[in-house]
Amino acid sequence: MEQPFTEKKAHPFFDKHTVLGTIVLILWGYFIVMIPASFVIGIVAAILKLEDITHYLCFGVFIMAGVTLLIHKVWFKPELKGILFRGFLRTLRCCPVILPYWLLLLLPDLLKGEYPHTFNLEVFSLAFTAGVSEELIFRGLPGSYLKRQLRTENKVPLIVCITGVIFGLTHVTNMFFGASVSASLVQGITTSCIGIFLGAVFIRGGNILVPMLLHSLHDMLILSFQDADEVSAVVEREAGLGDIPTVLLCMALAGYGFFLVRKSKRGEICEMWAETWSQTTENQPAVPAASEIINGGTL
Repeated sequence: MEQPFTEKKAHPFFDKHTVLGTIVLILWGYFIVMIPASFVIGIVAAILKLEDITHYLCFGVFIMAGVTLLIHKVWFKPELKGILFRGFLRTLRCCPVILPYWLLLLLPDLLKGEYPHTFNLEVFSLAFTAGVSEELIFRGLPGSYLKRQLRTENKVPLIVCITGVIFGLTHVTNMFFGASVSASLVQGITTSCIGIFLGAVFIRGGNILVPMLLHSLHDMLILSFQDADEVSAVVEREAGLGDIPTVLLCMALAGYGFFLVRKSKRGEICEMWAETWSQTTENQPAVPAASEIINGGTL
């Protein structure tokens, strides 16, 4: 049965410039989440005479992430019905593979008799700050926007790839903040693969809380194996042959992500997002020709 069509609010820039619109949303998400959060927590830290605000940054990020999602929803109102609370269980059912992935990822350490031993406020803060902020910035905002712009079934894997690769490329920049070049490149590959999986989970289920939770738990597990004085989001050591199994495992996870958005499921995915955007497949515009896309600057 056809859903009633809701008239779109005019967004001249975002409707015409998909590539630039994606970049703007990512940058806007970063600045509105991280800078105010750091500023507010910095003031609180000064008032309470706290020495290190890193331990408390996650609380500011939680607040600003909620504010950002609210602005995002109002900005595209009445189109976007929400990606925060709807479809949580539906999205959660897409990711049971994460449990064997975590087990295989940590198995070498476990076989050597090493177990998680660093659970403190810094680990919690780093993990959940990254999980909440990065999923909002690299999945929630650009992912939902790209699904709005690229509504045909064959574009679903492209959306997953774009958000995943951008996520990976941002981690390559860690080489400018103390990480080795080789480790940064490996981290770029692995985070791209993880980003593809998380993007597929989000696009398949439509709820952003699940990727936030998975991302936070993943980082917490990884950081918990580090010594308390070495806990960091930046990998300072050189990459080596020992990283190959991790890279292959992450590639397998990305492969499962593409399986989630396989051809037989894309119609169901598009119908779900059509409902989210208060539109139906019948009301979607025709797919422009390749020459029109290039000349028109859409993508």
